[in-house]
Order: sequence, then C-alpha cells, then structure tokens
Amino acid sequence: MLPAMKPSRSVSAQEVRALAHPLRLRMLEALRDGPQTASMLARELGESSGATSYHLRALEAAGLIKEDLDLRRGRERWWRDNRTFGLISTAPADDAEYEAAVAQLESVMVNRDEEALSRYTQNRSDFTPEWQETTFIGGWGLYATREEVEELSAFVVEWMRARRLPPEQRPPGSTFVHLTYRVLPQRPPGN
Repeated sequence: MLPAMKPSRSVSAQEVRALAHPLRLRMLEALRDGPQTASMLARELGESSGATSYHLRALEAAGLIKEDLDLRRGRERWWRDNRTFGLISTAPADDAEYEAAVAQLESVMVNRDEEALSRYTQNRSDFTPEWQETTFIGGWGLYATREEVEELSAFVVEWMRARRLPPEQRPPGSTFVHLTYRVLPQRPPGN
C-alpha cells in the first residue's frame, strides 16, 4: 500500500467521533478552501451561526481545527483546518470505543452518499444535458486481489486530492460533484 494510502491508527476515537457528524464533515470540507468564521460557514452551509459555533468548538476540542489568530478581529474568530487526514482505518481494533466511532462515521458517510444520490435524481433537470451524460452511477461485482484494490484506491484518492482546489484555482466550467468510492469484500453469489 502506498504511504499516502495507509489507514491511520493515529486518529483517536475522539477525533473519529468528532468527524462522525454530517454538519461537522461539511464544515471541515468548507475549511479546506481556507479560513472562515462561524457566520461565514453558517451562510455557506445554510445553518445558524449558533449551530456552526457549537460544532466548531467540538472540532477544536478534538484537535481537527484551530483558530487563525492572524485573522482575528475583535470577537470575530477565524478557523482553519488543523491537519490533513489520510484514510481512517476501519480494521478491527482492540478498542471498542474506536470501533463504535468508526461505525458511526461509516453510517454518516453512507447517509451522505444516499442523500447526494437522492438530490441528483430529484434535480437532474437542473443540469445541462452534457452534465447529465457525464453523470455516472454504477457498480460491479468482480474478483480482485488486495494489491489490485489498493492500487485502484490509491489512484482514486490521488485523483480526488489533485482536484481539491481553492475557488480561485478551479478550472472554468467546473461544477461541484459528489464522488463516492467503495470497495467492499463480499461473499460470492450463491454462497
């Protein structure tokens, strides 16, 4: 497995639990574009500033974000992403708290994917015919080795990371897309 793809056990159960909230995940994604205040996040995400302030404090307590003191003006607090996460290991651990936190995070991620699919199917007519043609929903069953899956996963993660650009660097014509990627071992059909 490539070093950038190695699942991290350095992420604590507290950090995984803090991530396992839909609004907190959206806030962290927004902060990847640069520092923001609770009010800015509230406007961008369609939430109250009270809700974003509360969740910013939870993210700060888990060490996932930090205040950008260079931007502070009076009572206005600016927040930035504090660290870059790799993949969180979902392998069994001898830590029930960690496993419960990962299960909660996985549930949030699956729900996010399902909500994105629902939004698209209900609103596909909002997009140009070209974007509708480009949209892809698919899934296959196949046999692969762990090494082959790791190679594919590394490609997908690197491709995605190369496209996480601040607004001013995004190519003209780019549209926000929800990318879902899963490789799930299964029992073969009929077993």
